[in-house]
Amino acid sequence: MNHSKKINIIRMLPLLGCIACFIYNPAAMAQTVVVTANPVVTPVITTNPVVKVNPVITTNPVVNVNPVVNTNVNPVVTTNVNLNVNPDVNVDVNIDLVGTDRSEGSWFATVKGDKIRFEFRSGDDENNWSSDSDFKLSDFPNLPKGQKGEFSLKREAGNVVFTGSFDGDMGSGHYKFTADNTFNEYIKSHGFTNVRDRDSFSFYMIDLKKSYVEMLQKNGYSDISSGNLIAMSALKVDEAFINSFKNIGYTDLPCHQLIAMKSMHVTPEFIKGFEELGYKDIPINRLIALKSLRIDGDYIKGFDAIGYKNIPVNDLITFKSLGITPEFVKGFEDAGYKDIPAHSLVPLKSLNITPEYINGFKKLGFTDIPLNELPALKSTGVTPEYVASMQQKGFKSDNLRKYIQLKTSFSN
Repeated sequence: MNHSKKINIIRMLPLLGCIACFIYNPAAMAQTVVVTANPVVTPVITTNPVVKVNPVITTNPVVNVNPVVNTNVNPVVTTNVNLNVNPDVNVDVNIDLVGTDRSEGSWFATVKGDKIRFEFRSGDDENNWSSDSDFKLSDFPNLPKGQKGEFSLKREAGNVVFTGSFDGDMGSGHYKFTADNTFNEYIKSHGFTNVRDRDSFSFYMIDLKKSYVEMLQKNGYSDISSGNLIAMSALKVDEAFINSFKNIGYTDLPCHQLIAMKSMHVTPEFIKGFEELGYKDIPINRLIALKSLRIDGDYIKGFDAIGYKNIPVNDLITFKSLGITPEFVKGFEDAGYKDIPAHSLVPLKSLNITPEYINGFKKLGFTDIPLNELPALKSTGVTPEYVASMQQKGFKSDNLRKYIQLKTSFSN
């Protein structure tokens, strides 16, 4: 079996759209079908009321199938499958920070075990917003019970004063946040960019500490935006996490990759699992694609068991994004197609060619259809039903290529 032809893939992770464009040239009767699969995997991690980390991984396998029908006495169909896909997974982390002032408003709280969840809401109708976050119950030793009172929680970024009361495990009232301006100045002085006054409340909510800022600076992460600083702290991208990748050869990772990896739970153990299967030095963007598409050892071993060994990482991503499985391959083997080249699987799946589609032709007496002729049939809309209807009208031939010629001639 020849698996050396590489399916150069994509751009990132379980969903696909197929766009079929038929271009008719009377001189050559050339049909061009472009099939684009775009699974977009968008894990949304809400780390606190004001920080949403949205790593967007978009995989775009593009498959060009070009069945060419030559109109001569003996029509010949040449199916050219051109797999020219850029294997680049674009990892774009968008830090969505709320732009409104959240330093004052209403609060509602619920005590659950050793945690207390506060929901913060806007104080006016024009700037409507709400968000919630968990705190340690031990941070609030003097909650007012039964009557209105005041309590507070101070952190390095500032202080929140709560007024209100609790009835059992439920409470409500008003809050006001006062920023520690020296903390913001400290952040700016350590090289972090785009630090705004409204970031202070975000710093407070994630309990950002100077020690964390110093850790990042020590590891080479200081010239980054306040948004990425907030995301890294909220997701707990700590020194141990950074060093765990350094220890296996992934050094000097940019902050956006660290954020994406942490949010998607890419770990050194995940990487080692692929190394044990023979996949070494996988680029970070491919790792994120593998994780987002849930490609694991079992998926790889399934192909290995049917003779598809050492499939390149890019091909694995293409296969999974299009839904190509070992069972999909076995279906064609049962239909008589053995040792299908890996690059031929993609147009079969992209054009939704199935064993049932093939068996429909077999029932009409068309056996042993060449594999590379199937995309030409499907892309031009030649189905068993179409062939049967043409035969009933007197257009009978034992050559399926003539039905392709017939279909293209009368559909344009």
